[in-house]
Amino acid sequence: MAHHKVDITLLGQKFSIRTEDNPEEVLLAAQTVQEQIEELRAAGMTASSDRLLSLVALNLAGQLLRKDESGHANLEHIISSLDSVVQQAESLAKVPLR
Repeated sequence: MAHHKVDITLLGQKFSIRTEDNPEEVLLAAQTVQEQIEELRAAGMTASSDRLLSLVALNLAGQLLRKDESGHANLEHIISSLDSVVQQAESLAKVPLR
């Protein structure tokens, strides 16, 4: 896979990242982190850069876990619905044709 060099800015500092990921996704991820930092600052958070980045990382990890849990619940619902459809089809298959 090709490596891409992506330049991002976080907390006013520029970083060059070499990645195999889609450069647009890397830029979007950096933008998301920066937006969360700005939200914390707007809420009155005055902390070091390390602390801000740590809080953003925890917030994003929490969002990811919640999304993963809801996706898992949706998958279980879909499987349950499919089981019901299969049971109904099996019941219909046992009915004699006239």
